[in-house]
Amino acid sequence: LKAVDRAADLVVDLCAISSESGDAEGLRRCADHLRRALQDFGFETEIEAWPNIDGEDQPILVAGNAPRTQGHVLLIGHLDTVLPAVEPRRFQDRIEGTGALDMKGGFAALVGALDLLQDRNLKIPPGLILVGVPDEEIGGPISAAAVRRWGRDARVVLVLEPGGAVVENGTVVTGETIVTGRRGLSVWRLDARGRAAHSGLAFADGRSALAAAAEWSALVQRISEGHGGPIVNVGRIIGGDSEFVQDLGEEHRFVGTSQRLNVVADRCLAEGEVRYLTSADRDRALGDMRSLASDVGTRWDVEMHFEVVEEILPVPSDGCGVELAEDLVRAAADEGWLLEIETDRGGVSFPNFLPDPAAIPVID
Repeated sequence: LKAVDRAADLVVDLCAISSESGDAEGLRRCADHLRRALQDFGFETEIEAWPNIDGEDQPILVAGNAPRTQGHVLLIGHLDTVLPAVEPRRFQDRIEGTGALDMKGGFAALVGALDLLQDRNLKIPPGLILVGVPDEEIGGPISAAAVRRWGRDARVVLVLEPGGAVVENGTVVTGETIVTGRRGLSVWRLDARGRAAHSGLAFADGRSALAAAAEWSALVQRISEGHGGPIVNVGRIIGGDSEFVQDLGEEHRFVGTSQRLNVVADRCLAEGEVRYLTSADRDRALGDMRSLASDVGTRWDVEMHFEVVEEILPVPSDGCGVELAEDLVRAAADEGWLLEIETDRGGVSFPNFLPDPAAIPVID
């Protein structure tokens, strides 16, 4: 119980530090507090400065203990929160605070586990490397780069962020999920180009790129399947005359007015994602989207160019982490805790950025 109390105190201390994404000073204070806690267990620690997308230095915590000869266990989490901190509150068995679960509580759980090992005179396993990144909540580049750097030679990856609630027959029960499978995603863009014309004087001479892209968007949304199949989402669509689309930063002033509505829209951009569990699902969905672009473009006499602009790999739920996940479920059950394996999490997380997410055991 003393170890639990100390871990709870650490949650409160970390949550009292405001460390929203982009707040380099607050993130450094949070990293420094966690660094001092880990030093008590013999970890060598360093706070590095990595540039964000704007070239501004952000802190990243790296802590490790005695090395192993065959790879390390990568423990990874994020220091940043979505919102600035509010004063944390502690009740008998409950803590409320910014990041208490997502995910300062995850860091405190790790420290609590180390504390329990020490209390029980058990040796802390060698070859642990903890990395705390500053930009996970905003999908920043530091998180992805850190996973690639320290994940390359890891033998196991453990993400310290909590899973979800266990749901049985639509009712939340006491327990928690651990995630073994995460969808990958492909970011795509459709560029449709038609022919401008005056809508009153020469409507038939125009070819509406907007109308064609809108029909295509409605059709590709229907590709989405339930029960583990691919999901296609059209995230935004921007259409109008070419000048409007090409210089939206300036031309958006026309939105909500009657100006330039007399032009058949000759340009339209649609952008979105495909999320999938397997490469076969991805290839099938993207193939269908390309085929529809060709068909719709021909029907509307509009040129349609479809491209994939970014790829993030999936974490396969049937990979080499299955045995480890099942061991954890059994170990939890022996202590009276309910863990449930979640094989299809739609959101992207740290393991998706590993060089090969299928190559090593991953527990999220």
